[in-house]
Amino acid sequence: MYDTPFEAMDGMIYNANDAIMRMTLMGGQARVIMCRTTRMTQAAQDTHLASDAAAAAFGRILPATAMLSTDLKTPNSSVTVTFNGNGPAGKIICVGHGDTLKITADNPQAEVPPLKNGAQDVPAYIGSEGTLTVIKDIGTGDPYVGVSKLKSGGVGEDFALYYTVSEQVPSIVALGCLNANGTVLSSGGILVQALPGADETTLKMLEDRIPFYSNISREIYDMSMQVLAENWFKNMDLKILSYEELKFACDCSREKMRNALIAAGRAELEDMIQENKDVEMTCWFCRTKHSFPVDEIKNMLKEADTSL
Repeated sequence: MYDTPFEAMDGMIYNANDAIMRMTLMGGQARVIMCRTTRMTQAAQDTHLASDAAAAAFGRILPATAMLSTDLKTPNSSVTVTFNGNGPAGKIICVGHGDTLKITADNPQAEVPPLKNGAQDVPAYIGSEGTLTVIKDIGTGDPYVGVSKLKSGGVGEDFALYYTVSEQVPSIVALGCLNANGTVLSSGGILVQALPGADETTLKMLEDRIPFYSNISREIYDMSMQVLAENWFKNMDLKILSYEELKFACDCSREKMRNALIAAGRAELEDMIQENKDVEMTCWFCRTKHSFPVDEIKNMLKEADTSL
């Protein structure tokens, strides 16, 4: 679904922190997850010097990943979402550790012309001939891997198909990002799922409300999630279960990069030493650079030999 053109917006940005809210409807017959990810989408665009098309894709994938990652309550659990649509983006990878997210793309600066109505053309940036992969790791050493074909590359429809095919839960998913010229005005999404045993009245009421979410980036731009939920689910016994702030942060470190160099093996390290140059590594997610002098590489070679 396409968002309101940037040029059509007016007024002030709703100044709220990124957050996720969980709700139930009709005495627990349905559940709703809604999140705002405006600030982290802007941070992602700034971090990667991303094009507006890439930022719009980030602004849809981040809320969808947040809904998945915050669903896992096991400590140290994580979710990795990968879009590979064979478009200009290359692979887009988003990782969620509970309430903390990070995102990257092979080609974040790839440009894609906007649509005629001014909205960013996310399907053209991601591509539609590929897959959506979701890896859920709850720390047991046996992660769940779900793969579904992309339906459109627009992200919302792709996640709806993923929930239906991989998790066997028919779902309504609406995701949106309003941005242009390097500025993100809004980003967020909503997931609506009827639970087993939901009656026909509940199903009909959920279906009737689908148009409310069709332009969620415009709605979340200037209203709180609480107000939106109260308006959208009036007379549906809305109960807000939780409200949790979200963070955009990378957990990389120099030590992790050092371990990755050691894991590369003796041959790779010897090549690096032969070149007699400092080795610089850049984190894909936060673009932080770490430099390793040749003498340190030599020490790594000794550690690699010891570990064999």
